[in-house]
Amino acid sequence: MTENTLDEIKIYDELRKKSSNVSNKDVNKILRTEDNVKKRSDKLNKNVFGKLLNQLSLSYEMIKDYKTKRYVDIPWRTIALIVGAVLYFINPFDIIPDILPVIGFTDDAVAFAAVFRSVQGDLLRYCEWKGYDPDKYF
Repeated sequence: MTENTLDEIKIYDELRKKSSNVSNKDVNKILRTEDNVKKRSDKLNKNVFGKLLNQLSLSYEMIKDYKTKRYVDIPWRTIALIVGAVLYFINPFDIIPDILPVIGFTDDAVAFAAVFRSVQGDLLRYCEWKGYDPDKYF
């Protein structure tokens, strides 16, 4: 296994553990911080992370539809993993502090990629339910 794969596994395992403690309060928190998340994610290179950023946007839509009960065909585990990744993203002092130029958001991108890969089936079903083109996201 490569170093990057090990890092991704380590980050995903940490998020999976933390997601078991995610509550509706945390869901509300990430919904309140959506503008902040958008500003922070704008710092990621869209040429490299375009689909990842689209998946983040899709995830926010899905969580909003879940909260308003428009879309409930989703396991809580999926919601909790996504919320955990967003909470990780908004923490400036995660594994690689975001204040470090260039590399500061690397672990955040790895965290989102790992989570989105693990919940891809749920995101794809939501994407199809919305009538969106999956090629934009996957």
